Amino acid sequence: MPADQHHRSKRIRYDLLLVPKDDAGRSTSLRFAPWQVYSLISGSFVFIIISVLAVLIYTPIGTLVPIENPELENRYGKEIIALNQRMTSLVEQLIGLREYNVKLRRALGENAVATDSGIIISASPRETSRVGEQQVGRPPERAEVSRSGISRPLWRSTAPEDFADGRRRVVFPVVMPTEGYLTRGFHPEGRHYGLDIAGRAGTLVNAGADGYVVFGGWTSDDGYKVILSHPGGFLTFYKHNQSLLTSTNSFVRRGEPIALLGNSGQTSAGPHLHFEIWKDGTPVDPAEYILNINF
Repeated sequence: MPADQHHRSKRIRYDLLLVPKDDAGRSTSLRFAPWQVYSLISGSFVFIIISVLAVLIYTPIGTLVPIENPELENRYGKEIIALNQRMTSLVEQLIGLREYNVKLRRALGENAVATDSGIIISASPRETSRVGEQQVGRPPERAEVSRSGISRPLWRSTAPEDFADGRRRVVFPVVMPTEGYLTRGFHPEGRHYGLDIAGRAGTLVNAGADGYVVFGGWTSDDGYKVILSHPGGFLTFYKHNQSLLTSTNSFVRRGEPIALLGNSGQTSAGPHLHFEIWKDGTPVDPAEYILNINF
C-alpha cells in the first residue's frame, strides 16, 4: 500500500483550464508538473526582486527611498559640512568686501549705506566734496583744549602740498593705529566715545590718516595724548600713551609713528590705546572708518 501511494504521488499534475468568456471558442487545458509550478513561482519572485533593485539603483527613483548606509552617510556628511563651512567663509568675505566698499565710497564723499540687496548712494561726490575744497590752504586753527578733549570743533585743515594738483586727497577712512586686541567698543550711552585697543607697552601708535597735530601733551585723565586734525571736520584722538613721538603743529602722514602705547592717565586701567574719531564735534564709531580693522 505505501509503495502504491508513493507511485501515485509522483504522477500528480496540475491542470489549468482556459475557458472563453462568451463560450464561442474552444476551451484550452494546460497541464503542469509540481516542479514546473514551483519553478514558475520562484522565477516570478526573483524577477520582481531584480526589477525593483534595478529601478532603485539605475533610476532617480532610488533617491526618493531612504536607504541607510553608514559609509555613504559619513562620506557625504563630511562633504556637506565642508561645503557649509566654505559657504560661511565666502559670505563673511563678501560682507567684509561690501563694508570695505562702503568705507571707500564714504572716503570719496558719497553717502553710501550697505543693505542686504546692495549699496545705496544718496549723494554725489561733487556735492559732498565741496566742504573739503573750500578748506584748501587754510592753516590749522587753535581752540581751547580741556582735560578730556576739545570744547568745539575748529580744526579743518590739511597739508597744502596735498592739493598741488587741484584734487583733494582721500585721507579717510583711517588705518589701524596700533597692534593689539579690542577690549571695549564704542558705547556713547556709557560715555565711552572710542575703542580701547590693548597691547604691549611700548608698541608704536601710528597716525590713522594725514593731518596736523593740534595737541600733543599731558592731561591728568588721559595721560600723554595726541589729537590730529583732518580735512572734512574730522579729529582723531590717541590717549594713555607711554610717551609722544611728535609735537603740536607738526604735520604727520598716515601710518607715521606718533606715540608709544602705554598706561598713562588716571582713567587708564592697563596698557592700551584709547582711540576716538570725531566728526564736526560729534563722536562717531571708529570701527566704521577703519579699513583694515582686525577685531
